[in-house]
Parts: sequence; C-alpha cells; structure tokens
Amino acid sequence: MKPAERNISNEGSEFYIYTPSKTAVQTFLYPLRVGLFRYEPGYRQERSSFDSFLLMAVRRGSFTVTTEKGTARAGRGDFVLLDCYRYHSYGTDEDSEVLWLHFDGETARAYFDLIDDRLGPVFALKDPVYVMTRLTNIYDTFHAAERVSEPRMSKYITDILTEFAMAACDHDVSTQRQPHAIEDVLAYISGHLNEPLSIGELAARAFMSEYHFIRVFKKKTGYTPHAYIVDARMHAAKYLLINSDIPLKQLCEECGFTDTSSFCAAFKRKNGVSPIEFRKQSEIRQM
Repeated sequence: MKPAERNISNEGSEFYIYTPSKTAVQTFLYPLRVGLFRYEPGYRQERSSFDSFLLMAVRRGSFTVTTEKGTARAGRGDFVLLDCYRYHSYGTDEDSEVLWLHFDGETARAYFDLIDDRLGPVFALKDPVYVMTRLTNIYDTFHAAERVSEPRMSKYITDILTEFAMAACDHDVSTQRQPHAIEDVLAYISGHLNEPLSIGELAARAFMSEYHFIRVFKKKTGYTPHAYIVDARMHAAKYLLINSDIPLKQLCEECGFTDTSSFCAAFKRKNGVSPIEFRKQSEIRQM
C-alpha cells in the first residue's frame, strides 16, 4: 500500500497491514504494520495513544523523537523503540528513510520496559546486522506477498528484541553477529539456486560491502561466494539426477546453470563422468 500522509514520498515508500490470528494474539509476538518510508523535510507525527509498539531503523537522514521522558535525536544507523500506547511524537527536517514495524504480543510490554529503561527510545548497536537482517526479512515477506508464518514472524521479532535486551543488559556487548549474517545468506542461497545470485545482492542482504562480504564469507565457510554457489548447485544437480528423471534442460534451470553444455562440462570435470553416466550408475546401484 502507498502512504497517504503528508511529507512521505510515494516513490519508494510502501507499507503492509497484517491482522494476526487469535492463536498469534494469545501466543506470539506478531507484526501489525510494516513499511519502508522515504520522508520529506517537515514530516511530523504526534499521537496520544496508538495500538502497538513501534520499531524504527533509520537508514538515512535523522529524526527527532519525543516521549514522556523527553526528546532525543535518532541519526543514520540508530534504532527507535516506542510505546505507542503512551504519548509520542517524531519528525524530520531532512530527507530520511526508515524501515519500521508496528508489533505487539504477550511479552512485548516486558521487552519494551527492559529496553527503554536502560537504553531509552533511541539507541545504536555496535553491530546492527543481526537485527537489520531480521527486520528486513519481515518486510520482504510482505513485500513479496509470501505466505506469512506467524511462528516465524514471532521468532524474527523475538530475535530483534532479545538483541536489544542484550545491549540493554550490557552496554559493552560486542557479540560478533557477522556469522549470523552469513548463515542467513547461506539459507537464502539454498532456497534461490535457480536465480542469478550476484555477489552484490548477497552482500546487500548481509549489510556489508562486497569486499568485506567476500572476506567474511570465506572465513566462515572456507569458500568464496562464487565457489560456494557453484558447489551448492552441483550438489543440488546430483540430488536431482539420483532422485528424479527430469530432463537435463529442466534440471539446469532448477539448479541455476545457464545452459546444458556448460553444466555437463563442469559436472564431468568435478565428478569424472557426465550427468547421464552419473544417473545411470546411480540407477544400477539402487537396483
């Protein structure tokens, strides 16, 4: 949906509304609204009460945030956590971009009180990758019109709030979250082998520069991203050769190989036999 508020650019701004099930309301933390907004100078929002908690991740620009405790400034890279059941306001005097989430749930109040008491409404993390990955996952689920798994949404929100709580309980926390970012990328690769999977796209998912992403990826996996993707596609191809009878052209499409001839050549170099010979040998072993 496109925003209708003043001083929010329609271009590049989207939001989505979700109505949780009764099970989610009774059991989980759950999203209510999620969006990515590009704000124009002069934007203001002021509420005496609203029906949720609000998390904002400032990706560009800055915001002035006011609660009953006072006023604080949130700049690029900062997070804002607000209890919208109480008075709050926020606004900006410059072009800004925010990824945001309205959420609620049985444990939302306890999480908020702990985080707000120790960090206040505006704070930063030494390494925001872990939180940004999960917040982005929530937005991407709605943006892509994918099936919403309420337990998974709850896990994402719990992960985010738990990370905030860790920072709240120890301001000097320096837990290395880059491995988690790489694990998220590995999971993404496994589910999108039939897509191009450029290094730039994967680095962006990990919120890293391409150079830094390649270095961290190799340290974590022992492979460069390109080598890992090729190896993952080859493993998928071998599985399909053994467990299906689909033609090679379809197999190449599903595993992300651009054409049959290059796939056959690469397969033989790696395995010593052609894909057809490999399939025949597998059939003989299974007899």
